[in-house]
Amino acid sequence: METSIILAVARAIEAGITGFYAYRRNVRTRKALVLVPQLHPWWYLAKQQDDTYVSQIDLRIDATNRTDRPVRILNAKLIQPHHRGEVVNAMVMLPAQGTNLHSRMHPVPAHSTTTASVNIMVRGKLGGEGKAIRIGVELTDQAGEKYRVQGIWLSSRNEVPSKLRARARITSAMQRIRKRFIGEKVIPAPAIWTHDGRFDDIDLVLKEEKRNYAANGRSRGGLGSLNVTLHSEPDYGWTTQGSVPALLWDTEHRPPVIDSLNFARLMRLYAARSDDGKRELEDYILSHLDRRSTYAAVAYFIFLGLHRMGRTVDAVTAAQAQLAGDKVFGYSNLLGTLAAVVSREHADINPALYGPLTDLLADDPEHNFLLIEKMNLAHLQHMDAPVG
Repeated sequence: METSIILAVARAIEAGITGFYAYRRNVRTRKALVLVPQLHPWWYLAKQQDDTYVSQIDLRIDATNRTDRPVRILNAKLIQPHHRGEVVNAMVMLPAQGTNLHSRMHPVPAHSTTTASVNIMVRGKLGGEGKAIRIGVELTDQAGEKYRVQGIWLSSRNEVPSKLRARARITSAMQRIRKRFIGEKVIPAPAIWTHDGRFDDIDLVLKEEKRNYAANGRSRGGLGSLNVTLHSEPDYGWTTQGSVPALLWDTEHRPPVIDSLNFARLMRLYAARSDDGKRELEDYILSHLDRRSTYAAVAYFIFLGLHRMGRTVDAVTAAQAQLAGDKVFGYSNLLGTLAAVVSREHADINPALYGPLTDLLADDPEHNFLLIEKMNLAHLQHMDAPVG
């Protein structure tokens, strides 16, 4: 009798295990997509003005569509490591078939393989600064089907911080205490912000750009109305293992110059002014590269205007002094825009500009979207060009 019971239990367990594996096979067969992560993903830890951190994850996943219909990937979710911080951004972008134009709206074509660009930003530290982390993500397609990709190791784009000596630790602690209980010295806002209507037309453009950025901002990888994203290099900087990533567009295949309807309005207002009026306009928008400004979030737009007006170095200098450390990613977006300008328009940039910019940014702790490397390569390519 006991033997019969044991055999019956064993058969039940075996049937359960067999059924479980059969279910797993059916699930894999039913799903439209097969996802395989590419090599060399990364993560970055960005310190904010209030001494908090934002963790940014960037990876590429090859998505193979096994069906005869296109499949969109709608959502991305970080499932490992566990975190309690706010998800600032979780976005999947795919290229249009046969192009490098990426969008959240593009699907994986039927019976095809394409590369999904996954970008996730979470408030808080997902790991130690400068150290690799292990993550898992969950993607959801248009039919609500969920796909988990786990066990992905991400290298860090941060340097391992050096240990502070005892005196430096004490100084740092005293600064934090002073900031919390005494506060910082209040610096008056620039007088030019009270302009008695002289720049009302410029304010209208900047307010409209703020509206554009709210709809197409950092959480989507966009830069408001501009026809460029924060990841602007060819193939989004990704390449096959062992190959050198392309940082600059060649003149034959580069996208259109960076522009937008709002930007055209700004430059039209600038062109209509007298020489003195142009300089006043430049100084006005330059003053708004300031973390206290209502336009800090669209610093990328202001910077592009100043670059076109010949005030590139002035703009970066002002942003380092007054905008860096802002809470709306204004300074980061500004550096991303400069990196995009170099990637797309390096053939039209005077190489004499690269030296001062490189000196300014050499010790800047802000992530700069490979800007230093891009300027170095652009300078080399200018040197390679035939004379005359």
